[in-house]
Amino acid sequence: MQLDVNSLATAARATLQNPRAAARTLINMDIPVAAGWAAVALMVICSGLLSSVALLLTPMEMDPAMAMMMQSPFRLVALQGLVLVVALMLVHGVGRFFGGVGRFSDALVLVAWIEFLLTFLQLVQVVLLLVLPPVAEALGLVGIVLFLWLLSNFVAELHGFASAAKVFGAIIATVLAISFAMALVAVGVLGAGA
Repeated sequence: MQLDVNSLATAARATLQNPRAAARTLINMDIPVAAGWAAVALMVICSGLLSSVALLLTPMEMDPAMAMMMQSPFRLVALQGLVLVVALMLVHGVGRFFGGVGRFSDALVLVAWIEFLLTFLQLVQVVLLLVLPPVAEALGLVGIVLFLWLLSNFVAELHGFASAAKVFGAIIATVLAISFAMALVAVGVLGAGA
């Protein structure tokens, strides 16, 4: 894949039309791990900066700790980087736990590509915040659905699973399990401090 605008647009269109085939194409490119990490880092920086711009355009009430995190583009980029690395580990590790065959290097490339598409969508959303805020809000929901759909298909292709729907179910179950574990830890820490 070349990195000109036409090639990226063609690849994005192909991904939306047939995400599993697009995932297979990316896997077959055998992109080096260093290039995958560079792509992830670039997307995290771009996404963090776009999130900062969006927050400037539409300030909102939030928890003071969250507000402190969101006020600094550097902290926001660090947080998004951490979340993306954890997601990457889960894409690879949980898939392997359930009998998947995907390589970490391929998971890295697939996550970087999803993040590229979502960052582009985020850019469109920031522009729409200036001209059509309600449409920008709706586009945020579209982004969540797109993320889950692409992730389910990419993980299925990465690990050789037949059903993207079952992968989607496993993604939801994993998110719920992690949320529950984090809630238990939070209760334990707050309970110990009380």
